[in-house]
Amino acid sequence: MYLKYVQIINYKNLKNIRFEFSKGANTIIGENDSGKSNALTAIRILLDDNYYYNTKRLKETDFSYSLGDWKGHWIIISAFFDEISNEDKYNEFCAEITPEQENIDFLKSYIRCTDKDFGTVSLFIRPCRTKRIELAEAAQNGTFESVRSQIKLSDYEFYYTARSQADFTNENIYKSIVGDIFAGQYVNPEDDDQSVLGCKIDIMNVWQHISTVFIDALRDVESELRKPKNPIRQIIDTIEGDIKENDIADIKKKISELNAKISNIPQVSDIGKQVNRKLLEMIGAIYSPEIKLESRLKEDFATLARYLTISPSNQADIDLLGLGHLNILYIAMKLVEFEVNRNRELLNIMIIEEPEAHIHTHIQKTLFNNLQVAHTYTQVVMSTHSTHLSEVSDIEKVNVMKKVDEQTSLVMKPTNGLDRFGTDVLECKGISFAKILSRYLDAKRSVLLFSKGVILVEGDGEEILIPALTKKVLGVSLDEMGIGLINIGSVGFENVACIFDESRLQRKCSIVTDLDVVVEGAKNSNQTAMDRGASRRKKLSQLFGENPYVSAFYAPHTLEVDFVSEESNKDFVCSVIRNTYKDATVIERHVSTIKSGTEAERYDSVMTVANNIKKGWYATLLAETIDARAVIPMYILDAIVFAAKDILSEKLLWKMVQYSFEQYLPDSDFDDLKAAFKEAKSSKEIQTTIKEFCAEFPEDMVSLFIAKAGGLNV
Repeated sequence: MYLKYVQIINYKNLKNIRFEFSKGANTIIGENDSGKSNALTAIRILLDDNYYYNTKRLKETDFSYSLGDWKGHWIIISAFFDEISNEDKYNEFCAEITPEQENIDFLKSYIRCTDKDFGTVSLFIRPCRTKRIELAEAAQNGTFESVRSQIKLSDYEFYYTARSQADFTNENIYKSIVGDIFAGQYVNPEDDDQSVLGCKIDIMNVWQHISTVFIDALRDVESELRKPKNPIRQIIDTIEGDIKENDIADIKKKISELNAKISNIPQVSDIGKQVNRKLLEMIGAIYSPEIKLESRLKEDFATLARYLTISPSNQADIDLLGLGHLNILYIAMKLVEFEVNRNRELLNIMIIEEPEAHIHTHIQKTLFNNLQVAHTYTQVVMSTHSTHLSEVSDIEKVNVMKKVDEQTSLVMKPTNGLDRFGTDVLECKGISFAKILSRYLDAKRSVLLFSKGVILVEGDGEEILIPALTKKVLGVSLDEMGIGLINIGSVGFENVACIFDESRLQRKCSIVTDLDVVVEGAKNSNQTAMDRGASRRKKLSQLFGENPYVSAFYAPHTLEVDFVSEESNKDFVCSVIRNTYKDATVIERHVSTIKSGTEAERYDSVMTVANNIKKGWYATLLAETIDARAVIPMYILDAIVFAAKDILSEKLLWKMVQYSFEQYLPDSDFDDLKAAFKEAKSSKEIQTTIKEFCAEFPEDMVSLFIAKAGGLNV
């Protein structure tokens, strides 16, 4: 038995989402404020008995921000447990959460183990029955909004159920149990559909059989280990019954002897005598009690367990360990506690927020790999920003969160339908394409899971030069845009681009590759390369032509040739030649050819230079040489625009325009525009200034970028 799915409806920025988990270690990744912590909190509200949460703690801000008016709406958190075996069903708890009959329509949207049973536990945070009756009646007599406006948080109840079989992310299902609030309709509780809601359950019974522990990112491990209910104490409480009676009796005897020895120390007993003497002086012999100072260490083992602690063998105390080792130590002890304290628990869930905190890269990866092989009854769910953890994560166990807007986020599974795509489209027979891709995504390439937009390139030249062009010409970096650039190291783009799709990662992915069109008379161009380019274009078009998240952009020839074809870029290439070559004759020949030679001659010259220097190093030298005057080849600019489609903001465009305008000031006098840039403060003033800049400099690379991006419609 393990936690397979979690549905969260109307909780904070999680409007209606579903997480999918697997056995072992699972990761939730995403940008800041995408809702990772909210997701972990929602799971805790349902399953963690240490996270006490009820109507008194409910806040208006707990409801989905996109609802506007929260009154009358429900928050729903529902957990789906899979692989409940026949043996598990002998446990009353498993029988209680397992539906007697499976709803086929409900299961169609789930990937699950068909030869085992499943169970569900759900929480509905909803108006109490009386209020729901009032709302339903008000919907009939036209006073719905008036009654709804009177609802308070104290009118809400926490209603736990089992055996629910409903996809609550389906808006029609939600309306069937709540009503269409925006249309002034509400469901009467007399008409509650128990097959959808499930049957009422005592949540305490759930918490007895599913143990959930939360380890936060900013935990004070040293303090945690000193609390009465620390992992050591929990373990000792469990094993106390297994300790031999002779050992306990021996300990009690030694404690009794220790108490007597301490009490009989002259200096200790003298203190008691001094207190007695002082009492006699103060209140006299009649009223003065006879007292003595003695040691009374308790002899029961449970009390002794409070004094047990962990200490490193080569350190005097645990507080001498660094934060990273303390964090790892705490996780290890919790896992031991899970193993030792298995009484009624069928499943242990460890929720860890940012396990990479204070931990070195290699330890992160080792820790995660070892968490993967935790016992079958222990499941780990962690949120992370670490590309190193995503590197060693099985991509099938990753949930990616995307911030849609300020109010809502969505959850994406990178592997949804990926094996089928690999078999049917890419013809990868007899293998799991998802597992192959998971191995391929090392730390360098796993950045695509974190990026808001992605550019795939085929070689070192593009990987080095495109980020430099973006920063020096457009004034912002790809990182600032949230765009990840990934060097595929080949032309097998389809193997990675397939992850971007409506059913998987809903992010824009640009493919940048060469067509290698033959230039007549150029010795370094050839028909074979051109045929491969045409074949690649056809293949990518067939695979992704209908995919709104993937688009390919083609260099007519190659990056080196098409960059130098722009008149403004010739000086940069010539500068690289002058700084690299030593023979004056060779330098002059290449410079002359690049500046005034025919297209074929220029093609051969620049390719000779790039091949001699080596393309990666040539791109590095060029990246250091270029400045704001450089021209970004149009196919690259188009690729950047496509990858940035869902990212652009007025603030980002304003920064780009300001940067570009500054490049014109030394040579020209634009007093009116200068004043507009200084005075623009409001959104309207900023947009007007951007439009004026684009009109004044229509051929500027930033103006072209904005035009290609659709103007100011951001």
